[in-house]
Amino acid sequence: MKYIVTFILICIYAATFAQCHIDDWTALKALYESTNGDEWEKKEGWEQVKGDTPPTDCDLSKMHGIDLDEDYQKRIEEIHLPNNNLIGKMPVEIEKLTELKSLLFSNNKISGSIPNSIGNLYKLETLDIASNLLDGNIPAEIGNLEVLIWIYLDANQLSGLIPPEMGNLKNISKIHLSRNQLTGDIPEEFSNIGKRFSLFLSNNQLTGTIPAVFGDMRFNNLTLSLNNNNLSGCFDANLFKLCDQFAEAVYGFVDNVSEGNNFDATWEEFCFEGKGICDTINRCHPQDWQALQSIYQNYNGNNWQNTAGWDSLIVNQNSLPTNCNLDDLYG
Repeated sequence: MKYIVTFILICIYAATFAQCHIDDWTALKALYESTNGDEWEKKEGWEQVKGDTPPTDCDLSKMHGIDLDEDYQKRIEEIHLPNNNLIGKMPVEIEKLTELKSLLFSNNKISGSIPNSIGNLYKLETLDIASNLLDGNIPAEIGNLEVLIWIYLDANQLSGLIPPEMGNLKNISKIHLSRNQLTGDIPEEFSNIGKRFSLFLSNNQLTGTIPAVFGDMRFNNLTLSLNNNNLSGCFDANLFKLCDQFAEAVYGFVDNVSEGNNFDATWEEFCFEGKGICDTINRCHPQDWQALQSIYQNYNGNNWQNTAGWDSLIVNQNSLPTNCNLDDLYG
């Protein structure tokens, strides 16, 4: 009789909390407390996370913005809280939502850094935390989200380098990182994705040039957006392969690449006139040659102990010499 009663109690407990997994409840409680939940625009059902333990009638499916899995109604699959006056930081407890597929916090006032623990949401397919106040680096752990399809981190205050680990997102269709303060080079590792996708990096502070391997990549039409950065230099000849993907659109040629940057030519001039192409034969970029000539003239080059190469390629030259190769210069 004792065992029968115990079994019945266990069944009643399981039924009561079937829609209130303790890990999910703990993560939602941390989210509510860390983003000033009492001031949210919509918070129906969220009173369930205000206590120290889940209420006996706990049902997470009754909470605004929460969807449980369709088959068993046990674990949270979606959290959609856009435009809801979330103010504060993303909690590290977010990693407890191990069955989460969609996380949407766009157009709020979430600040601080993206927690590294977000990389433990291995089933996540959509991550949208655009238009917030997030700062700091993009965590490299985002590269762990191998089933991710869409990632929107645009319109924040994120800084530092774009993590090369984002090249691990083999299932990705859209990467939105525009309108941040990202610096450094564009990672060549994006070429590891190996499928057609959209890449938006405009309005940052990126430097360097477009990686040559991008010529072997496939972008959705007009969705390689690099404008308004600090990119410069020449275009590798391999990038000609991209020109067909960015052919004339309905409203004419759209330049989402060179506008607001400092390349040797515009993207349109490169594609249609062959201007700005890197001189892989001469290995003598005009700006580098001019800088070296200035160094020689201003630092008493005539009296250097070793002027091998400088004497023929730099001295008494008014323009780039034929077959110039800066590798031939001493030093």
